[in-house]
Amino acid sequence: MGPETSDDPSFTTLRAQLLAELERLRHEQSSPEEFLRAAGEALHGLPLYPPAVIRALGAALADDLDRSPALAVDVTLGLMSSPAREVRALAATILSRLARFQPGMWVEPGRHLVCDEDWEVRDLAARVFDLQDDFEGAAGFHLEFVCDVLRQWAEHADERVRRAATQALLGFAAANPPFRPRLLQLLAPLLNDPQEYVRHSLAAALRVLGRADAELVFGFIEARLDPLTDGAREVFRLVLDHPFAARHPERKAELFSHL
Repeated sequence: MGPETSDDPSFTTLRAQLLAELERLRHEQSSPEEFLRAAGEALHGLPLYPPAVIRALGAALADDLDRSPALAVDVTLGLMSSPAREVRALAATILSRLARFQPGMWVEPGRHLVCDEDWEVRDLAARVFDLQDDFEGAAGFHLEFVCDVLRQWAEHADERVRRAATQALLGFAAANPPFRPRLLQLLAPLLNDPQEYVRHSLAAALRVLGRADAELVFGFIEARLDPLTDGAREVFRLVLDHPFAARHPERKAELFSHL
């Protein structure tokens, strides 16, 4: 087990260890294979949730890699190929930093990671373009491009990519109220997704938005009651069965009466 918070003294040791290994790779004192193996050993057993520690480690490595673009690509792609989920999670957090200024080159790696076999890696990867705890993500610099990517993800043949679309920009939407209606429009086609996995993830996203702006979500539901599809009915029931809706009992009851 590794550090559980970035305030843990062992976090400082782990960060220094990874940065030292990166420096050895930069100066060709180790091979990419040796770096990958060292990263796997250092991160073995590290909890990925809550994600503060793995994000802080990714931020430290990404800040260092910013000065070596070619190395940044090689390292990130190498980490993505690791059999260790902790290492692939690190790749996702590094990618989210590197994508701020050149999101186009990281779309395919991001799409690859949202299809990872590990759900925690998928969750980290889903937000590679999103606003994070302490920095603007790619959405803050290239919103139109990121929205185009989100639209493509929402239409993708792979259900894991479509599911990632529901989570991709929740942080940005929470911090930018004018963007919320646009995000709802981008995600609306997923109301009738054939996969329950995707529909339930959409419901979770609507709950997050409902906590920030209940009336916006109520209006989204109301506008789609006629005609009401089976998929939308399922999603809306899940959304309304949440504490944010319970704070508006009359509005909740009115909408439920149509479901």
